[in-house]
Amino acid sequence: LRGMEEIIRSLGSEIYVMPSFKGTNIVQVKKAWDTFFDEHPTYQILHSHSRSYASLYLPIAKKHGLKTIIHSHNTSNGKGIPALAKNCLQYPLRKQADYFFGCSRQAGEWLFGDKIVNSERFHILNNAIDTDRFSFDENVRFQYRKLFHLQEEKVFIQVGRMSKQKNYLFTLDVFKRYLEKDPDSRLFLVGNGELRQEVERKIEDTGIGNRVTILEFRDDVEKLLQMADFFLMPSLFEGLSVASVEAQATGIKCLLSDRCDRDVDLTGLCNFLPLRQDVWVEKMSEEINLRPYTKEAIVKAGFDVHVTAKWLEDFYGSIVL
Repeated sequence: LRGMEEIIRSLGSEIYVMPSFKGTNIVQVKKAWDTFFDEHPTYQILHSHSRSYASLYLPIAKKHGLKTIIHSHNTSNGKGIPALAKNCLQYPLRKQADYFFGCSRQAGEWLFGDKIVNSERFHILNNAIDTDRFSFDENVRFQYRKLFHLQEEKVFIQVGRMSKQKNYLFTLDVFKRYLEKDPDSRLFLVGNGELRQEVERKIEDTGIGNRVTILEFRDDVEKLLQMADFFLMPSLFEGLSVASVEAQATGIKCLLSDRCDRDVDLTGLCNFLPLRQDVWVEKMSEEINLRPYTKEAIVKAGFDVHVTAKWLEDFYGSIVL
């Protein structure tokens, strides 16, 4: 919600903070949700974007008469004990929710299974964007390259949470190798997260600090994308990434790992690469083409936020009548 609280409240909405699930506080979590619905009987729909412990509160919502939606945004929980715990917690959702959403069919199949995805209760809700905001503007590119003291350098950018999933350390290894070919190039990392310190150490240890800039979460990502030449997403797993849609809307060339959902390629600008450094360095070495106009392709694919918002509004209305 960082940076969004004021906007949310200005639109007439409220923000309530519920206790996070720590594995040992099941009673506290259930009681908090039960109390919330007792005190707020006007709510009719619970649309959950969290899967890790939604199975604890969806039955409570249904007990209070709410329609429930569970939404899948990913295709994996990763590995290790936390992933196993999440897998166990999320399986009951298939029996609990009234409706099932996915950012793509692949994301739906992973969380809900083929039977639900092939039913009338499953819907794909595209990770839509404001296409006008992300449309390429040569003046914006010029202004932002000037802001960051860039001239003719080739600029790479990665946007997203600094977590193991997003594979930032791979990006740094690849960029270090690429610098051997093009020592004047620049890399911008836009985000923050639990691996921030590890990323900073890696930059220092590899001696590329003068070529790498870390920017925390910002509200001008569309302008940073227009400043750049290549968008990087070497994720270990990924649903249909909204960051990739945003990048395509600016006309930037996108290099994604072959573990990303290929449905994200709405414009032909996406290249899906195996996680091998030599392959990425070779692709990063390609010439920069003129930015294509991609707004129409994004809108036609159903990823304009105004269209998607209207669909969701109509859907909510249809299930509470």
